[in-house]
Amino acid sequence: TRTNSEILVVYVASSAAEWELAAVQIDPDPIRHEFQRRLREEWTAPLRKAEVTYRTKFVSGRVAEELMSSAREEQASLIVIGMTLRGTLSALVAGSTQHELLHHAVRPVVAVPATWNKQQPVPPA
Repeated sequence: TRTNSEILVVYVASSAAEWELAAVQIDPDPIRHEFQRRLREEWTAPLRKAEVTYRTKFVSGRVAEELMSSAREEQASLIVIGMTLRGTLSALVAGSTQHELLHHAVRPVVAVPATWNKQQPVPPA
């Protein structure tokens, strides 16, 4: 709201996860629809509450690749990713989405830890 910027909220459904579901004969469509609903509703509720201008985009593919592609297409100034509880150093070193983004994105990347709480004071640098 301070910069009057628009936020693009991108959710990438992992194509690998969808292939795994298909391999065990589970239709990924209901799961995909649920993620799309969450993206429209609860996941973007804080933005609506703060009266931030935003759009959503739902795509399937390789997560890091799709995020970087969306950033290029939209001429984004920054990529912000939310880390999961699995987002540990070992996951970064093992070639996770965060690792790929941090090493190949042509935009600045901010990784927000899953345990971040905006009420906690930030320790001095």
